[in-house]
Amino acid sequence: MITIGVEEEYVLLDPVTHLPVSRAEEVRAAAGLGPFVDAGEVQNELLQAQIEVATPICTDLDEVAGHLLRLRHAVGSAAEEHGCLLGTCAAAPLRDAEPPPITQKLRYLKMREEAGQLVDEQLINGMHVHVAVPDREMGVAVLNRLRVWLP
Repeated sequence: MITIGVEEEYVLLDPVTHLPVSRAEEVRAAAGLGPFVDAGEVQNELLQAQIEVATPICTDLDEVAGHLLRLRHAVGSAAEEHGCLLGTCAAAPLRDAEPPPITQKLRYLKMREEAGQLVDEQLINGMHVHVAVPDREMGVAVLNRLRVWLP
C-alpha cells in the first residue's frame, strides 16, 4: 500500500503592509488548541514569520485534501486572531531590511551559525509531499513516472 503525508509552509503577513510578522509561536499555540488539531500537526519553521502544518499519514488523496483543508482553516483562523494573514505563497511578497528572527531551536541556531546569510534569505515556503511505497520495484515505477516533471 502507498501512503502519503504532506507538509505545507506559510508566511505570516501584516494585513496592511503585507510585510512578514514574527508571530509564529502565538499562531501555532492558538491553532494547536483547537478541538480539530492533533499535537504535532502545526509546527514552527526556520523563521518566526513562518509556520508549517503536517498531515498525518494518509492512504489516499481525498484523505490528504481533507486534512489540508482542516489544517489551513485552523492556522488561518489562529493567524487572524493574532492580527495577521496566512500567506500561501512560495516567497514573501515584501520584506523589511531586517530579516525576521529565527526560531530558537538548536537545529536552526546551528544553521544561522554556519550559514547566516542563507538563513536570512530563507523567507520561502513550500509543500513537501512524502510518499512511502511498499517495495523497491514500485519505488522505481513511481520515480520513472516522476521523471517527466524533472528538468
